[in-house]
Amino acid sequence: MDHFSHLSQNDCHSCSKSSIPQNDDSPGISLKGNPEVLAQMNMINLTQKDLELIAELRPVVVAQIEQITASFYESILHVDSLKEIITSHTTVNHLRQTLSHHLMEMFNGRIDEAFIEKRMRIATVHKKIGLPSKWYMGAFQNLLSTLLRIVDGLQGIRPDCSALAQAVTKLLSLEQQLVLEAYEIQTRMEEQRSKAIIEYHALHDDLTGLPNRRMLHQTLQKTIEQSAEDDSRFAVLVVDIDRFKLINDSLGHTYGDRFLQEVSNRIRKSTEGFDVTIARMGGDEFTLICKNVSSDRNFTELAEQAVKEIEVPYRLQSIDYYVSASIGIAIYPDHGTTVEELLKNADAAMYEVKKNGKNGYQLFSNELDNQLLLRFEMESDLRKAIKENELTLHYQPQVQALSNEVIGVEALVRWNHPTKGMLSPGLFIPLAEETGLIYDIGTWALREACRQMKEWHDAGGPLIPVSVNLSSRQFHQANLVESIRDILEETGLEAKYLELEITESMMMDPDLSTEILNKLNDFGVRISLDDFGTGYSSLSYLKQLPIHRLKIDRSFITDITQNASDQAIVATIIAMAKHLNMEVIAEGIETQGQLDFLTENACKEIQGYYFSRPLPATEVEETFFVPYRQSRSILRE
Repeated sequence: MDHFSHLSQNDCHSCSKSSIPQNDDSPGISLKGNPEVLAQMNMINLTQKDLELIAELRPVVVAQIEQITASFYESILHVDSLKEIITSHTTVNHLRQTLSHHLMEMFNGRIDEAFIEKRMRIATVHKKIGLPSKWYMGAFQNLLSTLLRIVDGLQGIRPDCSALAQAVTKLLSLEQQLVLEAYEIQTRMEEQRSKAIIEYHALHDDLTGLPNRRMLHQTLQKTIEQSAEDDSRFAVLVVDIDRFKLINDSLGHTYGDRFLQEVSNRIRKSTEGFDVTIARMGGDEFTLICKNVSSDRNFTELAEQAVKEIEVPYRLQSIDYYVSASIGIAIYPDHGTTVEELLKNADAAMYEVKKNGKNGYQLFSNELDNQLLLRFEMESDLRKAIKENELTLHYQPQVQALSNEVIGVEALVRWNHPTKGMLSPGLFIPLAEETGLIYDIGTWALREACRQMKEWHDAGGPLIPVSVNLSSRQFHQANLVESIRDILEETGLEAKYLELEITESMMMDPDLSTEILNKLNDFGVRISLDDFGTGYSSLSYLKQLPIHRLKIDRSFITDITQNASDQAIVATIIAMAKHLNMEVIAEGIETQGQLDFLTENACKEIQGYYFSRPLPATEVEETFFVPYRQSRSILRE
């Protein structure tokens, strides 16, 4: 009773029931719309009489509010981890002030919707900042103990202290129930939010925010069911970005991701005005579901818009990069009535576009279905071919035009298929690129070419180089330089007798290309730029990179005797190479007229069927190298 001794008898009379104002703030219950809280109050037997007693205690509570509030937070602040939770989110003083106001409202003796809402809101704040419910309940026990001590201090002043203590206990019990309910509600909300986030990520692509493969399948199934009911048509468009791997390999995944985000924005833009669901299936492949169109022509119009949007140059690292899109279209129900059929057939149509030069669209047909089956069959066979050594190399001689002397050979891979016979690279290398088998094929071809050339050298020559084509994916593999060095050491071939043929498209990242080529050049490997003039040429990299030879593409040679433009291009390439101190070789020579034009324009090195087709190693040996050795032997005699 010591800390209440300052209360006079008059003070106590001011707390009496007769002094309670009779207005809207009078003690009472106003919870007509909240039966759950009423049920809780009935369960603990919190009555109107209890609320009247509580209201009489309010002046005492107001007088002691700082001590009462402190009793709630002191217990929490004694635990370091809880203290850190509270102080890291807000100030203790702010929390105390909020609780003080609520405590004073508690002792108004009025329970209504506003009171309940505020109590729940305070509890929600504590839940959000991470205050566990068990500690919250412990703090309530401290708060109750403090209030009961205050009531106990009124012994001798009030005859109804026992009833008052019971009323305060009931009120604090209701408070705890409200807090626990608020915690439970908040927990459910957090779980729902977490579940929604998990579900979102399970159905959406993290990079672009588009629906992913799983959601696309669900949406497509629903669209099929709805279209079956409505007897309506819709289209599935599979979009594959041509040359994406080149950008991703040369610029790295960071710029590759930025590029894909821009592509997704372009596709969104191209679908304006259409009822379309867009999904990213993975990598550089997107799928569209187009519904509610007036005619099938709208499907191809959508494809045309997408092709145009995607082919606009992309600005990356201050350089314009050019890509295109190959789009396959399958229409429900003509080209399939299931998810699997529609996607498979749209995919087949897309591959047909790629096969025919890319950058366009194609509707599915039954003929394409047969081609798709053949493609899957070929992929399976190709995987076996690598394991079962069905691949072989043919070698096409490279010749000094005036003397017909063999100055080198180009290694060209062939596939000796067990049932289809000898297959040229054009039939399976694109498939190897798409499936990633090109790494194994390329490494095998490089090793075999070096081994064979070393064998020819050891047999008496001639000491000429072998040219081997590098694919873009090979060129950008992380361990390319080390792999080539290992192969040369393993086979024993001197580096100067290996020439690697690369294409202009591999030069899209000059910094990376320069680093790789300089390393190769440093240990003696020669570099030839294949198909020169057919890509996005930049004369600056010819000056910067260690390129030893330019190879004029056969497309400029075919009509060179009739086409003035081809003549001008070829003459310019030869002159430019001469000024840059580079060798130049023309491929695809098939006629005397083509050879005459080239020799007249100082192109000294040629390659083509006019001189020799690509031959197996044994035929090269017998046709060219045995006579060479015999002539050398005669000269020595």
